[in-house]
Amino acid sequence: MKKEPWYSRQLTQEELKVFVEEARTGKNNVNAFIGTVAPAAAQRIETVCNKKVEKIMLESGAVRHAFKKANHKLKDDDLLHIVDIINSATDIHISELKHQNNECLEISYNISGKIILILEVRIHYGGWLALVTCYRTKK
Repeated sequence: MKKEPWYSRQLTQEELKVFVEEARTGKNNVNAFIGTVAPAAAQRIETVCNKKVEKIMLESGAVRHAFKKANHKLKDDDLLHIVDIINSATDIHISELKHQNNECLEISYNISGKIILILEVRIHYGGWLALVTCYRTKK
């Protein structure tokens, strides 16, 4: 029986929760399709970076990185809100950071405090946003 590719099916919220928990402590490098970019959000993002994006992915290495750093101050369920943050946020700009020479976006949103997502913009295969890191600010 052939296993379906990770990008062919979006995770449910419960599957996302399991993925994040396993990624935090695991050593495997796996990817997950976690959501789609709403048309209004895609337009806001395209206005900022001139690139079309449609889908959102998580890589287990990025999840480990985000939670490994104590100064990131993430709550256990913060990464479960990524799709909602991307689709609701209006504070979007080009990050000073690059990831593997690819442009990144910085998206800020308030969920019981300010959370910042750094997302790599990958224009291949329809346009993906991939988490690079995530953290909370003191404010």
